[in-house]
Amino acid sequence: MLFHATHTHSYQTCHAHDEERKAKVIEAVQSSGEIGIKIHGIYVDPPGHVGYFVLEADTMEQVVQFFDPLLELGDTDIHPVMSMQAALDTLKKD
Repeated sequence: MLFHATHTHSYQTCHAHDEERKAKVIEAVQSSGEIGIKIHGIYVDPPGHVGYFVLEADTMEQVVQFFDPLLELGDTDIHPVMSMQAALDTLKKD
């Protein structure tokens, strides 16, 4: 399953200039494969303090496990997603 997650944080919780917070993000990304997460992409809007993640996992539990170390850094909104073609193919099956 594919998931799109939007992580937002404030200036006060920004990890860009905080080595401890930055290490948590790096560790989560580096250990993603160990919990079965494939990262398709991570994109950021530094001035907006927003990160966008496209992840692949078998279960939502894996995604929760991936973001658990990052919970204190801000808020994360997670949605399962599919490609437009997969959605169109699903609609044709009626």
